Amino acid sequence: MTPTLYTAAEAAEILRVKQSWLERQAAARKIPFTLLGGAYRFTADHLAAIVQMHEEVPSPSGSARGSRMRIQRSRKPAQSAGSGAALLRPRPRSHRHNSGITGPSAV
Repeated sequence: MTPTLYTAAEAAEILRVKQSWLERQAAARKIPFTLLGGAYRFTADHLAAIVQMHEEVPSPSGSARGSRMRIQRSRKPAQSAGSGAALLRPRPRSHRHNSGITGPSAV
């Protein structure tokens, strides 16, 4: 027996996601799908796999806050001018100068 195939619009409605998200994920080959006639089609097994792929399981400790630790990146030390690389500096602010022109173009 042939499995039931859902269109991207039908699958998006079942999963309660935007159709554009579903199509982007399929185009990036991040979710399972079938391509028939240039259109994405999804089976019930595909939809179940998509749900499982995005399922989040709680941590065994039960602490939601403690499960995510912030990773601090160390800053690279500034290179000296003698190392061959020029130091980058922000561009100075530009100030509009009155050049003596009057009228609407003077602004």
